[in-house]
Amino acid sequence: MWRRALFSSDVVLILVTVIFGSGSTVHAETAKLPSAAGSPYDLVNAVNALRASFGLSPYSISPTLMSTAQAQADFLAATGSMTHLGPGGIGLTDRLLAAGYPLAGDLSLGGFRAENITGGTESMPAEAAVDQWTGDTIHLDTMVSPALTEIGAGVAVSGGRVYYVIDCARPTTSGDLPPGGSPVPDILAVIIPVSVSTPNSAGNVVHEVKMGQTLWQIAITYEVKIDDIKRLNNLYDNNIYPGNQLLIKQDVILPEASSSKSPTQAIMSTSSPGPTDTSRGAAVPTAGVSPSSSVRDAVKMTKYMIAIIILALLGGGYFTWLGSSRKR
Repeated sequence: MWRRALFSSDVVLILVTVIFGSGSTVHAETAKLPSAAGSPYDLVNAVNALRASFGLSPYSISPTLMSTAQAQADFLAATGSMTHLGPGGIGLTDRLLAAGYPLAGDLSLGGFRAENITGGTESMPAEAAVDQWTGDTIHLDTMVSPALTEIGAGVAVSGGRVYYVIDCARPTTSGDLPPGGSPVPDILAVIIPVSVSTPNSAGNVVHEVKMGQTLWQIAITYEVKIDDIKRLNNLYDNNIYPGNQLLIKQDVILPEASSSKSPTQAIMSTSSPGPTDTSRGAAVPTAGVSPSSSVRDAVKMTKYMIAIIILALLGGGYFTWLGSSRKR
C-alpha cells in the first residue's frame, strides 16, 4: 500500500515539475521581448497601414527578411550605432544574399532592396518609427515603393533605447520586374539621431539638420512644439533638409562663468589650514609649531643640572669606597 502511495506522490511531483517548469521557460523567453517598444509585427503592420493609405497592396512577410532585419537590429543595439553595415562591414545586398534571399534586379547596382533604421527611447512605439520615416522622401520610398513586394522587421532594446529596422525587397520569383536595376538611392535611408545643441553667446539654440531628421524628431528631442520651430524659422510646411540651420530657442539664460580659481587653489591660498585639513600635510610650516629660544635654554639647563647631580653621586660613592678601603 505504501508503495502505491509513494508511486502516486512521485507522479504528482513529476507533473508539478513539468507544469511549473514549462511555465518558467515560457516566462524567460517572454522576458527577452521588448516590454515598452513595439514588436517586429507591429512595425510591419504600421508600414502596411501606410501603404494602404497610398492605395498600395501590403507587403508580404518574408521569413528571410525578418531574420536579416532582426540581425541588424541586434547589431545596432549591441554596438549602439546607427549604420547599414553589419558585422565585419557587410552591406545590405550582401547580407540578403548571404541569408539566401533570391534578390531580384541588377546585383551590381544593389538589386531591388531598401532598408530603414532608426532608434529612440525604449518607450518609442513602432508607429513613431514609421512616422519618422514618413518625414522624408528617402525613407518614405522604402515603405511605399511599387518596386518592392516583401518586408522583414526587427526590434531590439539595449541601454534604455530601442532600435527599429525594416528590410524591404523584391525576390526574383515575384513576377515581372520593373525597369531598372535598383530602387535604392545612392544615400541609404538612415536617420542620424538628434544631438542637442548648446546656446550660443547670444542665448540662441541653433540646430543643424542631419540626414533623415524630421521636425517631429527634432521637436521631441528639444522638448518644444513643431509649430514653435516653424514660427521661429518662417516655415510654411514640414520640409527640412540636411544642412538647414534651425532656430530652436531664443533668449536662453546662459550659466554664469565660474571663478578662475579652482577649489584646490582656494584652499592653498589660506594663511593656515584648519584643524581637520590634512591635504597639505606637515610639509608646510605654520606659526607656533617651532619651540621658542627660552624653552630651548630651559631644556639645556635641565640637562646640565642632571649631569652635575650624576657626577656628584658618582664622586661621593667613589670617596666613600676609598675611605673604607684604607681603614682595612
